[in-house]
Amino acid sequence: MKKLALFLIILIVSLSIVYSQATVEIKEEASAETQVFVDDLGREVVLPADITRIAPSGSNAQVLIFQIAPEKLVGLSTKLSADEKTIYPSFTHDLPAFGTLYGKKANLNKETMILANPEMVIDVGDIKGSVEEMAKELDDVSRDVGVPVIFLEANMDNYPEVFRRLGKLLGYEERAEELAGYYEAVVFEIEKYSSGKKPTVYITSSNNGLEAVIGGKSHAQCAEKAGAEVVVTSKTAQSNGSISLETLYQLDPDYIFAYTEEGYKTITTSGDWASLKAVKDDNVYLVPNMPHGFIDNPVCSNRIIGLWYLASILYPEAGIDIIARTREFYKLFYRADISESQARDILHLD
Repeated sequence: MKKLALFLIILIVSLSIVYSQATVEIKEEASAETQVFVDDLGREVVLPADITRIAPSGSNAQVLIFQIAPEKLVGLSTKLSADEKTIYPSFTHDLPAFGTLYGKKANLNKETMILANPEMVIDVGDIKGSVEEMAKELDDVSRDVGVPVIFLEANMDNYPEVFRRLGKLLGYEERAEELAGYYEAVVFEIEKYSSGKKPTVYITSSNNGLEAVIGGKSHAQCAEKAGAEVVVTSKTAQSNGSISLETLYQLDPDYIFAYTEEGYKTITTSGDWASLKAVKDDNVYLVPNMPHGFIDNPVCSNRIIGLWYLASILYPEAGIDIIARTREFYKLFYRADISESQARDILHLD
């Protein structure tokens, strides 16, 4: 009887050990299917270990994801125009458009996003409001669309870090390193050109030429990174960026950059603008914007080519071949092999 009892005890202990090991193995297997990512709001977000389907929260995220892992996009922020389709590959042309979560024209379509069946949503850009407010908003979006949402703070001071973090998250570390290294080399080169006196620039986004980009803001970062001084500040413009022509005459910038064709036409043909130094010196430029703005609109990583573009204008003594640089950038960042003629059209060169 004692032998039987001892046998039963041994059997129970053995089974307990086996069950315990099996439980550990099951837990390890489950954890192998997920990863915990700490985003730039400090949120610990559980994501799939192998991410294959991503929805962008807007244009900034779309561009960044595309440049690293385009095949993982299940949608875009807006439908591609005919010109944009010459740069973006064919598999993106019919992707659904989700709209954008933030900005003046925020119009995120959560239903369309749900139907695209993403595994996660990525938001990229500046922190909007307080960290707590933005974290709550993204948690609400996550609840509404049924998948995790992460935020990456991205700007022209930390693009290399962002490329590398996203590349590691998506399993594209080599690709991310290539893009990060390219950007670091561009910044290093342009800092050599811009070490002297800062050229002054005025940047306008409106058709009448009197809605300005304000210095020190994210929309001015590309010009400032290129070594320029953006002449309009929050003290010389209204809160929406509006400025009077009289004030602009006082600032009298060396260069003027216009985002719209109508704005460029107004500045270069209206007699009201004719006495400005930039107009007299023929230093007014229509900013390239295909597939995205070179200086702004949106404030995305396409601005890397904007650094070359601005440097070629601001530092003519550097002898930058902007056509070659543009083709190089499109080949690396968009995998688009554009011709010299296409590059000239994009750059608005005659």
